[in-house]
Amino acid sequence: MAKAATKKSTEVVEEPKEVKQMSNNSNILELDMDLDSFEDFEALPNGEYPAEVRSAEQRMSDKGNEYYYIVFNIHPDDFPADYAVENAPEGMNLVYARLQKPDPKNRRSITAVKNFYRALGLDLKTSVINPGEWEGKRAKLVVTRDEYQGEIRNGIKSVEKLD
Repeated sequence: MAKAATKKSTEVVEEPKEVKQMSNNSNILELDMDLDSFEDFEALPNGEYPAEVRSAEQRMSDKGNEYYYIVFNIHPDDFPADYAVENAPEGMNLVYARLQKPDPKNRRSITAVKNFYRALGLDLKTSVINPGEWEGKRAKLVVTRDEYQGEIRNGIKSVEKLD
């Protein structure tokens, strides 16, 4: 069974045991220790972080507005020195879902997409918006810590061009 180190010590924690199937098709996960023995997740501190677009797709909100759902990944090497990598050993995935599908009749939506293209270093001399082309591109994220339902989470305040 694979082992994973915890944040504060060299103590070794066993990964979860196998998932058992219930009769109503719900999955039960049995851990090797009580939940209170695990350390809580800690969000990244406020700051600027280089990040890579992992995925991007067009979606529609419940109100019928089209927007882009973009997943950025901040690599663990870019975490602050005093931040425990165990919080996100594969890197921190953050979602940016505030980019509206551009509407030629709406300058604000066009300007937002142009600024996003600038942040990713993409050419503005195009009439084709293809979110798939954004994958693998890098930008600087201005990251905040926000409270949501009593939990501190990270959010993306803005996407900017890397220095």
